[in-house]
Amino acid sequence: MRTQWLAALLLIAPWACGLGAEPGEGEVANAIVAIVNNEPITKLEADVLVREFYRDAEKVTPEDYRATWEKAREALVEHRLLIQEARRRKVEVPPEEVNAEVQRLERAGVQAESRREELRERLMVSRLLSMLSSARAIGPQEVKDYYEKHRDDFVLGERRRVSLLAVYASATGGDKAAAKTQAGEVLASLKKGEDFAALARKHSRGPFAEKGGDQGWMEKGSLVRSIDDVVFRLKPGEVSDLIETDEGYIILKVTGVQPASRQSLAEARVAIERRLQIERRNERRKRLLDQLRKNASIIRLDFYRKAAAPPAETPEKGKGEPTK
Repeated sequence: MRTQWLAALLLIAPWACGLGAEPGEGEVANAIVAIVNNEPITKLEADVLVREFYRDAEKVTPEDYRATWEKAREALVEHRLLIQEARRRKVEVPPEEVNAEVQRLERAGVQAESRREELRERLMVSRLLSMLSSARAIGPQEVKDYYEKHRDDFVLGERRRVSLLAVYASATGGDKAAAKTQAGEVLASLKKGEDFAALARKHSRGPFAEKGGDQGWMEKGSLVRSIDDVVFRLKPGEVSDLIETDEGYIILKVTGVQPASRQSLAEARVAIERRLQIERRNERRKRLLDQLRKNASIIRLDFYRKAAAPPAETPEKGKGEPTK
């Protein structure tokens, strides 16, 4: 499960490509931990991915950290193999699509302009994987059989529709105090009764700002814990206080509440068809990766003789050695 999550993170998260990442104090950023068909993967790439995976973890054992670190390196190996295959198949991404992705990330407060090549490669892999999807339609009996076998999957907990307004320090020249002041002024306007959607379209740098900050329906437990707690404490129509994040400040509003329920087969049909298509795509992805691994030259190296450890621990330094 973790390996799949880490692999998915590579496709959807800009930080997985190293966007905005800086080496920690004393960290050797260009240490090579794997070589895939003569192309290196660095320790920093794996560290960034693992740090994101454990972003909200309260406690991580060195054993768990190392296991996840090794899975992250393996996800990066797979990602590199897919990039190479996309190149071999001459998968192209139009410049305007890369521009749109850069602009989307910049609006969300992520510094992406200097990382166009990483973004282009990520989009190439996404296109390659889309090419693996089967064109065969999912039959009604397949959908029904899946629903009967996974009925518990379609029990919905209480859901809340959430709108978000984000003021990031990147929009105030990197000054977080100025971002707090601006967010405070927006909050004051909201408390005076001004329209949340209008203010989000004007001031927010968060996702879906152009849609008034509407994030859609969220189920309890699907959000970062600190935000999840706020969302499911607010009453419909109520606005949160300022919530500090690494990038700046956000304001949340709950615009609707749906009580717990079970979806009918008709209601679940679209989601089931999507799941079955994803399963097919994952199977074809696995077959492709098995083939690519078989024909590839892959060398894995340990920069630290000892396990990769959480940042709080001091790793033992040593020469890179092939893993067994």
